[in-house]
Amino acid sequence: MKPIIGILGIGDKSISNKNTICIFENYRKAIIKYGGIPIAILPPQLFDYYNAIPKNAEKLTDDDKKILISQINLCQGIIIPGGDKRFEYHLFVCDYCNKKSIPLLGICMGMQVMCNYNNNNQNIMVKNHNCNQKYKHLVNINKNSQLFTILKESKILVNSFHNYQVENSGTYNIAATCDNIIEAVEKKGNTFNIGVQWHPEKNYDKDLNSQRLFTEFINNAKSYSCE
Repeated sequence: MKPIIGILGIGDKSISNKNTICIFENYRKAIIKYGGIPIAILPPQLFDYYNAIPKNAEKLTDDDKKILISQINLCQGIIIPGGDKRFEYHLFVCDYCNKKSIPLLGICMGMQVMCNYNNNNQNIMVKNHNCNQKYKHLVNINKNSQLFTILKESKILVNSFHNYQVENSGTYNIAATCDNIIEAVEKKGNTFNIGVQWHPEKNYDKDLNSQRLFTEFINNAKSYSCE
């Protein structure tokens, strides 16, 4: 059986200038390419996510959380994707996946969510750089990390699209860095739980390291038994 992989939807604008919740195509294609079935995890609150200011947004209610849990429990793996705004539903999904040991892949902002999901962690986002080349810079992989076991490389070239960085990794272990910037985090355990600052989905069909990362994520999801 192919595992069902949930991708968190994010607020965006359609070509006709209407507010929408979107899933970027490369996430969907990467999941299909490496043996999964993609579905959308939709945020549960009734406000406009595209225009909302996260710090002013309403808190999740118990019913909102139940809606998210119902969606997550359909899945054997979750992707928290890149984006511009981090809402409470991102943090809740990350927390729930950690508690239930659901395979979890965070990308760009998704990695930053991982570093900030715990209420005791006061990380802030810090202005960084924004580049869109296919390969922008080298990342140093911790040789004691699960990420090193997956990629089998101590240095890799990655793309870079982010405007912010995290000051520390919260409850996660640092798996990769570049010039003292945290580039990947992970939790060692019995399941896949990794976040990367770069965008492997953009090179999912051409870059060997992206292929290895998605393959390992999907393989872990195959062995996870959802509720």
